[in-house]
Amino acid sequence: MLYAPINAITWTIGSIPTTRFGIKGLMTYRKTKSPFSRRYGLMAVLLGFSFFMLGVPPLFTQDVGILHITSFIADVFVQAGLQVLVWLLWFIGLRKYFKLSQLLSVSIIYSVVLLTIELMTSHVIIQIHPSLVQYVDKPIVLILKSIIYLALALPLGFFFLAQVPKAPDLIAKLKSVMTAMVFILVSVAATANNIFDKGSDTVSSATTLAIFFTVFLFISLIPSRSEVKGKK
Repeated sequence: MLYAPINAITWTIGSIPTTRFGIKGLMTYRKTKSPFSRRYGLMAVLLGFSFFMLGVPPLFTQDVGILHITSFIADVFVQAGLQVLVWLLWFIGLRKYFKLSQLLSVSIIYSVVLLTIELMTSHVIIQIHPSLVQYVDKPIVLILKSIIYLALALPLGFFFLAQVPKAPDLIAKLKSVMTAMVFILVSVAATANNIFDKGSDTVSSATTLAIFFTVFLFISLIPSRSEVKGKK
């Protein structure tokens, strides 16, 4: 009997609040024309789609050829989201020190090299007991991914965390914390997996992320005081 891969369920759950967060950001941009909302909204939508491509296909097929393609597509969207993240980090602080074109020229070349090596060397393994889909990367790919996660996603997580005291009410504060933890927890967990488990998911890591994403989804559905006022 075949079971749904544990990590596929995790990423499917994660795609829902992440995409919803991004769409809300883009909707805020349409109303306020806030450059910050535009950037984080676009980035979250790209990451949400990457989570979807990691999570949903394994629920319907165990063809490793198909899953290799869908996982690569997921990583393309992750790297695209990271380029938007570079744009966002430039906007909130790095523009004092660098031109956007300089940062993007480095990050885009970095991502292209990473994706090229990944496409040529990585593969997928279906693990039955426990049920997991393992995306197996070479050490050089794991190193390159870890560097870009820690250099980009982690600082943004701490930036969102620093915004918590400015939130107008408890629900808004919780949403800021959960948003920050998406970037901190996912980047740290991915890097830890790369170092200690050679990029392979484990039952404990997949379960922990699934619980976190479920809580994130639940909190994201609760309207804050400012959102309720905005609808009146």
